[in-house]
Amino acid sequence: MSEHLPSLAERHGGEPDALLVFDAVTGRLTFANAAATALFALGTPLPALRASEIAPELADLGARTFALQLPATGAAAHVTVEALAPVAGAVAPSAAVTIRSVARQLPRDRSSRLESLWSLVVRRGLDGTEQIRALLRDGIRGLAVDEAVLARVDGDEAALEFAEPPGIAPQRAPLAGSPAAAALAGSGTYAVLDARLDPQLSAPAARCVLCVAFRAGEDRYVLTLAAKRERDVPFTDDDWRYVETLAKTLGRAVERRVSDARIERLAYSDSLTALPNRLAVLERLEDAIVDAERLGGRTAVLFLDIDGFKSVNDTIGHRGGDVVLAEVAQRLRNTLRRDEYIGRLGGDEFAIVLPRVGDRPEIESIAQRVAGVLTFPFGVDDYRFSLSASIGVAVYPDDAGARDDLLACADAAMYAAKDDGGSRVRFRDAVGGFEQPPALAAATAFAGEPREAGYLLTYQPILDVHSGRVTAAEALIRRIHPVHGLLAPERGWSIARDEVGRRALDRWVLREAITQARAWAHGGAPIRIDVNLAAFDHREIDGVLEDESLAHDVRRVRVEISPDQFVSEDRVERIGRFVEHCAANGIGFALDGFDGGLGLLSSLSHLPIDAVKLERPLVETLATSRTTRAVVEGTIIVAKSLSWSVIAKGVETAAQQDALVALGCDGIQGFYVAHPMTAADFGTWLRDRNRLLSREA
Repeated sequence: MSEHLPSLAERHGGEPDALLVFDAVTGRLTFANAAATALFALGTPLPALRASEIAPELADLGARTFALQLPATGAAAHVTVEALAPVAGAVAPSAAVTIRSVARQLPRDRSSRLESLWSLVVRRGLDGTEQIRALLRDGIRGLAVDEAVLARVDGDEAALEFAEPPGIAPQRAPLAGSPAAAALAGSGTYAVLDARLDPQLSAPAARCVLCVAFRAGEDRYVLTLAAKRERDVPFTDDDWRYVETLAKTLGRAVERRVSDARIERLAYSDSLTALPNRLAVLERLEDAIVDAERLGGRTAVLFLDIDGFKSVNDTIGHRGGDVVLAEVAQRLRNTLRRDEYIGRLGGDEFAIVLPRVGDRPEIESIAQRVAGVLTFPFGVDDYRFSLSASIGVAVYPDDAGARDDLLACADAAMYAAKDDGGSRVRFRDAVGGFEQPPALAAATAFAGEPREAGYLLTYQPILDVHSGRVTAAEALIRRIHPVHGLLAPERGWSIARDEVGRRALDRWVLREAITQARAWAHGGAPIRIDVNLAAFDHREIDGVLEDESLAHDVRRVRVEISPDQFVSEDRVERIGRFVEHCAANGIGFALDGFDGGLGLLSSLSHLPIDAVKLERPLVETLATSRTTRAVVEGTIIVAKSLSWSVIAKGVETAAQQDALVALGCDGIQGFYVAHPMTAADFGTWLRDRNRLLSREA
């Protein structure tokens, strides 16, 4: 960074008071001088913060100059954002943020304050919401207060809609006894230099308060400006003129916000799914391309087509198909992050714009996350459907330089994914794209239907209720069908009909699970993975042990066995030999599908079982059935006497978790913790959860 300091100092008349440098593509902090480190309490080494996390005004790293209220001192400063000339070896463009006059307030005379307000009104690129927030920040600076709150009057309540600084969640509060009520009851304004001296205020949170009421359309609003300390001198005429202008400009911004929302709903919204329509997607893609070109970055678009949707319409008609499409849209919307934009192009086709992307693995991870939300069946009346998605990816500027061309490239890639059997992702250049695991030769196929597309392992976390950490996960196998998408074993298909097929499937499951467990352990998240097997053949265990790349991590998996494995005597003997062979090599076991037969626990007490898993019906009826509660309590007592841990499956509510913990349960598994996820999404989810727990600790 030192090579840029002379040129920056020359442009700004000496070394700036504070200097920050960000990666212009990702927005992450890469350099801070000593003054900036102290000013923003960054510490050393520099934290991996984004520009918007340091100051909301820095969310846009485009070249500009503006005023910023400093969090440490409350003083105002001049801020300049400019692009840095690239240096040899630079990977991405950088943006420099220079901060001056940190020790003094900006001029507070009437003309400069009004000029600041009107500049916000006419500033290009701000929508109604952004303008409201910018005006509130200007009000804080203009009157030297600590916070500004904008609330809409609704009967005898105030519905809080905006607050600066951010942190106050939208909520409703009674008007009675508030400064807002005093403003509404009077001439539309209210001010108190020390709220403790006004008996009509109930428990004032601030000392100095100024309120002004105004109308925006048919609604009434109240702007409240407050300071933590009392004010020594009264508000002047210039202050009131400034506040009056601030209220008028806020009224226009609120009306613009309402108008923007109405226009967007009419022109840019899909009536069935409430998602943005094709026109909106194209405009957002155009904006993303412009930003990528300006910053020297990349943007991508995912083109999704729902596999198996035709069979939905054929089975339950178009009205039922519309219900499924609406749920598909809702699931896709809920899985997206803040800067990812989704819209419906028409029919069962959707597009997702990724405005700032890095390398191909990052895009693949996003595509896996998106596709994963379609794995759970869709229910309409008495019908259930399993769907998946064929996804085509195109990247700017690699594949195309114009908006329409880029979307066409993603469309072509999507059709390539469909031609390959569906339920997969294809990049436009057809190089480096990923697909789901290949089908096994002995897998069962539906008669007369297209060929298999393969199998996929998803992972559902198991939470240790004592530590609050995820210590294990269950690997759940899903069959990928080119028409019906991802199918769970209970959805009308057999894992394999012959011994060869079952052994082949076990071989793949063991290798996939061990490899994934090792990867997570090396990434700082050591967990065990519970696997379901079909053949229970010791030769597959021997095959894993003979593979040097897997043998050292074989203890990271635990095999699940169910009570029905011990129905016939010949099977009991075979499973017994398999269990002994696994135990001799450090592989543990969990008794799965336990439905309350306490006698079974005694008959299996000689086996090296680590845990017993309570079946879903026991959990569902725990709160309503005394018998179930007694069975669960007895199971836990017996299991603990055998040194087995107890895990409850199918936990969906906090009440169920609390009841199980009270009875002594050790772990829970179910939608209350998390849905099953692909390996990529599980790794991200686990990493984020562990980081959060570490910070809380």
